[in-house]
Amino acid sequence: MPIKVLLTDEIMPAGIEALEKEAEIIRAKDPGIEAVLELVGDVDGIISRNTRIDERVFAKAPRLKAVASHGVGYDHIDIDAATRHGVCVVNTPGANAQSVAELVISMMLALSRKLIPADNALRVNKDYYARNQCLGQDINEKTIAIIGMGVIGRKLAKICLDGFSMRVLGFDPYVNGAQMAKLGVIKAETIEEMLPAADFVSINCPYTAGLHHLMDQTKLALMKSTAYLINCARGQLLDEQALYQAIKNGSIAGAGLDVYDPEPPAKENLLFTLPSVITTPHIGANAADSINRMSLLSARDVLAVIKGEPHQARVVNKEVLQEIGETEG
Repeated sequence: MPIKVLLTDEIMPAGIEALEKEAEIIRAKDPGIEAVLELVGDVDGIISRNTRIDERVFAKAPRLKAVASHGVGYDHIDIDAATRHGVCVVNTPGANAQSVAELVISMMLALSRKLIPADNALRVNKDYYARNQCLGQDINEKTIAIIGMGVIGRKLAKICLDGFSMRVLGFDPYVNGAQMAKLGVIKAETIEEMLPAADFVSINCPYTAGLHHLMDQTKLALMKSTAYLINCARGQLLDEQALYQAIKNGSIAGAGLDVYDPEPPAKENLLFTLPSVITTPHIGANAADSINRMSLLSARDVLAVIKGEPHQARVVNKEVLQEIGETEG
């Protein structure tokens, strides 16, 4: 019986080529859950970019062995349901790290040099002399506070240190001071202790229910009035209403946002009305190099699990590996 892998969305050629060598590719007509449910009855693997994969899918897919999140985050996949059904969930940690880190830097530069207002002044208002009101700041030798020192946080820290001689503060309960010191980063024991010193605050940690609204009104109030907040991680980590109020009343200078709660964001989201906020539609990983890496890794890991080689894949729910091992033994 041939291996069948369902794509909820199209992926890059690198992943397609890897799949075609060993599997039949099934494509959903659209990424909606109903379209996926129509096709899962005899598939061995699924690669999902954003489609919710939950009990409804697992219950209808008796052959399913692996679900890949086409990215680092996997909050769109019900891990508990996958584990109950003995399905390995894999992701691509690190594949998009450089791209996300570079987007954070892009936002830092655009905010500090007021590129969006300057562009609008000339392009929309035809006002060349608005340049006198677009007084920006260098980011060189400024201070950045990074929340989450995983692969993305470390790449961001390196760019800030090597490229802009910045002072980098880092918070991550899973990375000790010695490890951070090797990176040139000053470890903070709490998020709160970093915020008053930071010119930029970047959220780069994964989302869990325990971290809901990690950046809330209380923490935003600790930031400098000249500081900017950047969130290219997950929208649920940030209290958007509190951020709106903080920028509106001048408590902080502005923000760069690539993620929202919910997604897609409401069209009437008040943050979109603020000129000191840069918004992008979750494009952190949308660089050709990053997407190619994620596509290839997703394909390889799904095939590895299906072929009985799950220990060669980046499995999130490792409890399933133990069950597989016990079954094989």
